[in-house]
Amino acid sequence: MKYLYFALFFVFLTSCEKSDPNPHLSDEIYKDYQSEFDIAKKALETTEKEHDKLLVEKSKVVPQTGQIKFVQKKIYDNERQIESLKQQVRFFTIKLELRQAEDKQRYEESRHGGRPWPDSAELDSYKSTIKFQREKIAWDRNKGMKKIVPRGTPAAPASPEHGEEH
Repeated sequence: MKYLYFALFFVFLTSCEKSDPNPHLSDEIYKDYQSEFDIAKKALETTEKEHDKLLVEKSKVVPQTGQIKFVQKKIYDNERQIESLKQQVRFFTIKLELRQAEDKQRYEESRHGGRPWPDSAELDSYKSTIKFQREKIAWDRNKGMKKIVPRGTPAAPASPEHGEEH
C-alpha cells in the first residue's frame, strides 16, 4: 500500500507542468526588438559623444572667419539626429514592453490549449514584413540602385562599380 501511495505521489509530481516565468525570452520577435533597441541605444550614445566633441570644436573656432556657421550647422544636424535616436529608443522600449505583455498572455493561452507557442505563422508574417522594410530600394542617380536599411541596422558596404577601385 505504501508503494501505491508513493507511486501516485511520484506521478503527481512529475505530471505537473511548471509555467515559464519569462516566456518573452524564447520569442524571436521579442529578440529582434531587443537587438534593434540595443543598436539604437548604442547609436544614441555615440551621437551624444560626437555632440560633446562638436561643442568643444565650436569653442575653438576663430571668430569672424566663417567657420562658426559650419560648426553650428553640424551641431544643429547632430541635435536633430539625437532627437531622432531618442525617439527610436523610446519606440523600442514601448515595443518591448507591449511584446512582453502580449507574449505572457499568449503563453498562458497556449498552456490552456488555445494556440501554439511560439506561433510560427506570426513569426513568418513578421519576418516577411521586416524583410520588405529593410530592403526598400531607392534610386540614386550617381550610384544607381542602392539599398536603404532603416531602423538602426548597419548598411552593407558599397561595392566598386564598373571596375573602379577605391
